Amino acid sequence: MRVEVVLFAHLSSFQPDGLGGRHSRTFDLEDGTTIAGVIASLGLPDQPRVIFVNGRHAPESQVLHEGDRLAIFPPVAGG
Repeated sequence: MRVEVVLFAHLSSFQPDGLGGRHSRTFDLEDGTTIAGVIASLGLPDQPRVIFVNGRHAPESQVLHEGDRLAIFPPVAGG
C-alpha cells in the first residue's frame, strides 16, 4: 500500500531522501503497518510527538491504510 508521510520541523531531516524542510514522501508499506512501524523505520528519536492521519489525531498503534497521509510534528509549545 502507498502512504504519504510528512515530517515537520527538525524531524524532516529523517526523510530518507535527505531533502530536509517540510515536504512529503510516499512510501510503499506492507498491509498492517502501524504508525509506530513507520516511526521505527525512519529512526525518529524517542521523544514526544504529535501525529495526524488524514488530518485527525492518531495514536502510534493505529494501522495505516492505502492512501493515508501521515503527518508527524515535534511537540509544540508557546503562548
